[in-house]
Amino acid sequence: MTDSNETIGRVKTVLVFGRGSAAKAVMSHMLARRIDAHGRWRLRFSGTVQFSPAVKKHIRITIVSLIDRVSSSLQLPQRNFELSAVNLGAASALDVGVRICGFSADVAVLVALLSTALQMPVADDFVATGHVASMQGDIRAVKGIPAKVHAAEQDDTIRRFIYPDLDQDQSLQALSPSEREQAIIAVMAAREDLTTRAVRGIDEVVKEIFTEEDVILAALKEGFFRITGQVVSCGGPVGGVLSFLSLDHERRFWRALEQCFLAGQDRHGKRLLAALANHLITDESYSSDMGAKLLNLMRSLPPLMRRPKIEWPLLDTALCLKLADFAARADHQDVLRLLDAVHGKGLTSAGPESLAHRPATAATCEADGTAFDAVVAQIDEQALAHRFGIPVDSARGSYLLEASTVQSQQEFVETLEAFYAHLHRWISGGVQEALDAEQMRSGAIHLLEAAFRGQGGYEAAYARARDGTQGGMRAVLDTVAEQFKRERCSDHVRKVFREAVSALDWDGRVQFMRAALKHLAPFLPPWLTDEPPERFVRQYEAIVRTYVESWDRFNRVLRTL
Repeated sequence: MTDSNETIGRVKTVLVFGRGSAAKAVMSHMLARRIDAHGRWRLRFSGTVQFSPAVKKHIRITIVSLIDRVSSSLQLPQRNFELSAVNLGAASALDVGVRICGFSADVAVLVALLSTALQMPVADDFVATGHVASMQGDIRAVKGIPAKVHAAEQDDTIRRFIYPDLDQDQSLQALSPSEREQAIIAVMAAREDLTTRAVRGIDEVVKEIFTEEDVILAALKEGFFRITGQVVSCGGPVGGVLSFLSLDHERRFWRALEQCFLAGQDRHGKRLLAALANHLITDESYSSDMGAKLLNLMRSLPPLMRRPKIEWPLLDTALCLKLADFAARADHQDVLRLLDAVHGKGLTSAGPESLAHRPATAATCEADGTAFDAVVAQIDEQALAHRFGIPVDSARGSYLLEASTVQSQQEFVETLEAFYAHLHRWISGGVQEALDAEQMRSGAIHLLEAAFRGQGGYEAAYARARDGTQGGMRAVLDTVAEQFKRERCSDHVRKVFREAVSALDWDGRVQFMRAALKHLAPFLPPWLTDEPPERFVRQYEAIVRTYVESWDRFNRVLRTL
């Protein structure tokens, strides 16, 4: 997602005239497009800007070959290209052409060709320079960087400057020590006006220039959305490019869609959904959980972000119905969910209910353990942080609220429901089945009350959110997220212990509990560790509960240091 203008196959570059301190740089563009040419010419040069024979040969042998390797690995056809550069205004007025003799425009050429090969748009807010120096996609230093930096600073549309890493030993082959020092000084001085990025390979360039949304749209439109995990990595920069372009598109799609709506960019979100629908229709297939995932996503958005900032429907109804033609009988319920999500229906419960009648929902996670060593691997601090701590913290960090206060109790409850759904999506990787609205509400309220037990409960939390005191609604969500994390960890530990113990006979259970008492001794009170293990074969919950509470207290202390 970017606010910059985007085009396919058009990339800004900097051309340098003169040498040393007299060098002057001006902005230009590299233009690439796919052509249906036949014959021996894979690449055709056109326009008034001339490319030297050495540059043409280098582009054909090195850069086009790199593009072909990427395309073939993504199971795309080999393309033919036309390449040109925009002539400078002064040269055009004099009816003369510019001649490109060096390799400093290699990066711009590669990005332009990759953009048109995969139909990925390129933002116009950056300029890149560097020599593509190998068939592995290494990028090496070029001359004239101070002049190029100066030209970029003079262009109001440029926000990013991408250049070869000057700390590589190979840089000295192209630059003298004094020129290298001048280049470093120029780049450092420009950081007040530009975001500068040093790169060593084409993989770093691609990740810097193309967004997640760009890659997903290209994968859907060009047909490499379904090859996730099938690309064989060849290592090096080319392998990095392939990894970036084929990394779990399904998960990437839903993450990008979420970010679009959280950022208030519903136009981008609609574009992604339309691309997915058209891809499935072309493929004559239906994604069996598309409706559930979209409904869960829309439910997880903050209410104030759903209502005024999203223009419904998210997808043309005719397109939805056309997509539904490919749904199997088992998917009919999911099609109804899709239609609800697209039109903004069924996103919230009927409203706040009496606090006296709220069934709590149990939150359990998959666990597997048949021996104590397996249990330890699943309940140590690192394992719990990886499974629950990091995802929950990431979910909280990605959840944006426009204000720290709410205007009504209805808005308060809806925000809690949405956040509860958001946490579930991040923990489960999308939640294959749509959350029931009633369960979503009761689960959210349960979390809130547990989180604020001893702090005034529901009413105290609502007062904070309403008045904006003690961090307001944002702080309430922070507290709820921590409670969600604690409950998930506790449920996980209990389940791992329960499954491990139930799989053993009596002697095995005694040995298991003996090992547990020994290993968990630092977390348990002395009276527990002094007891015979036979006592806890049936009452192991006491050990589990003490362990979880001690682990939680330990982490609370760490957070205060």
